Amino acid sequence: MSTFRTSLRILTAHRLYILVYLVLMSAGALFIGVGSGNATADGVTQVTAKVAVVDRDDSAASRALADYVNAVGEPQQLDDTRQALQDATSKDRIQYILIIPAGFGHDLQAAAKEGTAPPTVETVISYRSYIGSLMDVRTNAYLNQLYDYLRVSSSDTVGTASAEESVAQAVSLANDSMGGGATAKLITDGALPLPDSLKLYVLFSLFPLMAFCVVAIAVLMTSLNRPPVHSRVSAAPVTARSRGLGLLGACVLVGLVAWLWFFCLGTAVFAADRIVDAAPRLGVIGLALAAYTLNGVAVGFLVGQLRLGDNAANAIAVIGGMALSALAGAWAPLDMLPDAVAAVSRLTPGYWAAQAIGDAFTSDSASMQVLMPLLGYCGICALFAVAIGAVGLGVGRSRARAAV
Repeated sequence: MSTFRTSLRILTAHRLYILVYLVLMSAGALFIGVGSGNATADGVTQVTAKVAVVDRDDSAASRALADYVNAVGEPQQLDDTRQALQDATSKDRIQYILIIPAGFGHDLQAAAKEGTAPPTVETVISYRSYIGSLMDVRTNAYLNQLYDYLRVSSSDTVGTASAEESVAQAVSLANDSMGGGATAKLITDGALPLPDSLKLYVLFSLFPLMAFCVVAIAVLMTSLNRPPVHSRVSAAPVTARSRGLGLLGACVLVGLVAWLWFFCLGTAVFAADRIVDAAPRLGVIGLALAAYTLNGVAVGFLVGQLRLGDNAANAIAVIGGMALSALAGAWAPLDMLPDAVAAVSRLTPGYWAAQAIGDAFTSDSASMQVLMPLLGYCGICALFAVAIGAVGLGVGRSRARAAV
């Protein structure tokens, strides 16, 4: 037990690491989770772009296109001069400017009749906002609808209707088609088994959880291996097995404290009112975090056995923790990463922990049949810890033999 008590004294003496990696980083995770939970069920607000149309054709088709753009946007007055266009663009006063060239209506009818590509229009899109680009997509969609209906009208009428009637019919059909839509409804956290803010918090916590365990255990073992401390511990009337068990107990205690802090803090802040209803899902999340914590303990044990020093331990904890979190998909979806990187991520423990956590949030049911595969993911994550710990034991034995 002397080794265990000595380890506790060493950890207490390094309170700064606990403050930085455990308290401050958990506060950052809370900030991210709380910041994502501001959505309400009052409705979905649709942002409207400020638009302007310069119609140099003044045909039925161009007027229809101009009317559509002004209807879905917030129309602004704009003179058809180079100075006015440059002024509106440079000052970002208008997010979307549509310029319809002369002959547009005639070219559109000719293209529809001949089956060629429709004529293009000129646009000026704001570089400061996505709203202008979204407006351009809607404009092209209306133009394509108008072109398609003109083609159908041209092939069906076969000269029985005038060109003006064909355009009017195509405009009416395009307006009816683009006028349809679906009502958007916001699904808030209250309608989900567990709030999405808790998911963001847990995924972000993978990094400080790993970093704290690695730094705390590596610093502990570095301190125990210093000659004065090592001599006093070795001189104690205890067996080598007892000293090993004391060190193991201290390492497990570090992981247990970290796991309890992050898991209980997130549950209390984000899911205190759903502990009973979502107990199976929370159990899977807690088990996934525990399995990942074991990996942090194992990595810290390995770094301590290598005796790399405090600075190296901090570097490995920060850089390695960030890399493992990124490969786990904790900060960005793995679909956004190259295929090779996504394939490599399966060889890291964080991937399996993140899979268990994500599926626990999105699964349709909390039955044992659905959650059992997630327990398998947690088991795979824990096996990584066993492998890393075995490597650490091997390194320790090699050093012991070399010392003898």
